[in-house]
Parts: sequence; structure tokens; C-alpha cells
Amino acid sequence: MSKQNRVLLKLVALKRQRAEQELAIAQTRLREVQAGLADLQAQLAAADTMQMDFQTLSLSARNGHVQRLLGKLADQQALIEQTETSVAAAKEELKRILNSEDQLITMGADTRA
Repeated sequence: MSKQNRVLLKLVALKRQRAEQELAIAQTRLREVQAGLADLQAQLAAADTMQMDFQTLSLSARNGHVQRLLGKLADQQALIEQTETSVAAAKEELKRILNSEDQLITMGADTRA
């Protein structure tokens, strides 16, 4: 294996390591955002199942509690979509880097043969 090929393999290995870390961070972020969505959905479900008297319902409507929850829910779903896009991009980047690494390894094996 030539010196240049070894250097390229080291560079690609570093890029792979960074891409793996970015993917792990994006996946962790996605899990956190999904947990936040589940929490908001639980809050909304709790508000829906409560037996409230008229005064409580009136106060809730005036203060917009449910509307605020629905807005937060929509924001959280949009954030999940963005995070899923980030995860997909990180996966594609990692695939591309792994492909490059495989090609370099194959090139190194071809030069020895």
C-alpha cells in the first residue's frame, strides 16, 4: 500500500468517525424531540379527559391553554421533520464516506496484487 493511500485512508477514517458522531448526535436529538412531542400529546390528552366544570373550561378557553398546546404540538412536529431530515443527511454522508473508504481499500489491494 502506497504512502499516499495510507494517508488517504487515515483522512477518510477521521471523516467517518466525525460522520458517525454527527449521526449519533442527530439521532439523540430526534429521540429528545420525539419525547417532547409525546409529552405534549400526553398533556393534551390529559386536558381532554379531565372532567372540568364550566368555570374551569371558561378560564382555560380565555387563557388559550389548549390552543397554546396545539401550537406547541405543531411546532414540535415541524422540529421532528427537520431533525429527521438531518438524520437522513447524516446517514447519506456516512454511506458516502464508507463507500470512499471501501474504494481506497480496494485500490490498495489492487496495487499489491
